Amino acid sequence: MKAIYKSFFWLMIPMALKELVAAFINLLDSVMLGGFGEEVIAAVGIANQWFFLFAVMVFGVCGGAGVFASQYWGARNIGRMRKVLGLNIILVACVTVIFVLPALVCPEVIIRVFRKDPLVVEYGIRYVRIACISYIFSGLTSAYDISLCCSEKANIPFISRGIGLVVNLLANQILIFGLGPIPAMGVEGAAIATIIARAVELGIILCCVYGKKMIQAAGLKELFSVPGDMIGGYFKAAVPVMINEGAWALGTTFYSWVYSQISTEATVIMVIVQNIERLLLVFFHGGGNATGIMVGKMIGACEYDKAYTVSKKLCLANAAFSLLVSGIFIFVRPIVLIPYNVAPALQNKALDVLFLMAILMNVKALTFLFIVGIFRNGGDTKAAACIDIGSVWLIGVPCVSIAGLVLKLPIEQIYVAMMIEEVVKVILSVWYFKSKKWIKNLVAE
Repeated sequence: MKAIYKSFFWLMIPMALKELVAAFINLLDSVMLGGFGEEVIAAVGIANQWFFLFAVMVFGVCGGAGVFASQYWGARNIGRMRKVLGLNIILVACVTVIFVLPALVCPEVIIRVFRKDPLVVEYGIRYVRIACISYIFSGLTSAYDISLCCSEKANIPFISRGIGLVVNLLANQILIFGLGPIPAMGVEGAAIATIIARAVELGIILCCVYGKKMIQAAGLKELFSVPGDMIGGYFKAAVPVMINEGAWALGTTFYSWVYSQISTEATVIMVIVQNIERLLLVFFHGGGNATGIMVGKMIGACEYDKAYTVSKKLCLANAAFSLLVSGIFIFVRPIVLIPYNVAPALQNKALDVLFLMAILMNVKALTFLFIVGIFRNGGDTKAAACIDIGSVWLIGVPCVSIAGLVLKLPIEQIYVAMMIEEVVKVILSVWYFKSKKWIKNLVAE
């Protein structure tokens, strides 16, 4: 078991750091534009909800690819791994077009769904119309990212994201505030900096893949000539993941919409809380994804009992670690609000919600590990989708609607109502995990 833990940590650390850097990149624009006022923070936060929807849909597409890539890696079928990458790139390109076109053609509609404050709408339009170009680079990066991680090369996506963060920071500083002959561009500058950073990330990954002739370094013909017998099985497993992520993203976006109906201040609080939560959850997402890759590899190699035993031990380790992280965060949470330039009353409200978030984060970490890590990569994408979608739309959405739109409760109580879905989700997940029905080899010949 010692060797398993060693393999897990060597895979988890770069994957978690990659997620951390990606979260920092998303946070960077809100923090560096904080001095421009609450309307700008709200506008960028709302505009990033559109990117969030895009990122979740891409995650769903890549999650479906990851199920097969990890199992093919366990079976050492490199040719099929490349076919999965090619199919993934095609699907990611389709998702990208669906999200980029509306942001270019009718950005006002996107922003007004959340907030009708004229200043918020104006800033949001200026930001999303430019930033949406970065989705092209981000989507392709994600396709290669999942394939590299499934072949246990997670260090490359981490390095590319790290360099992208530095590039984004420098570009933000120059383009937002101006330098020498370069004028200060404010919101537009932040959006352009995001495009530059995402392009650099993709460039680094492609240089590594093709420069080192890694298993992903296939020609166009090999990538995109996908055999017919593979497509049916792929979509049978991948479609539930895509539907799952789409339904979950719509539910999460609905929560943001409810907060936006309360006030601009409530929107700002939740933008801050969600940004910080993403930073905290990166290690659990990294751990969940690492667990999934290991589980998929074992199942692809027909080591079913080992997959169950390893998953169980990693679940216990995940629970212990999340308790430690949430305990520390409760005491240091005032420090993380320092970069935000907001009023004292708004800051106090944010501290209260962050306290609740720290407590409930333990449940969220476990549900991610079960649903995204174990069940999906174990081959049972349908059960994972049913548990996730059912909890969001049958529990979470009704609870938040009643709390926020009918009873008009304080933001802290609405947040607790939103987290009821996670409690239900973890109970169902533990029960299904013990059944072992999620263990399904999708690549056995």
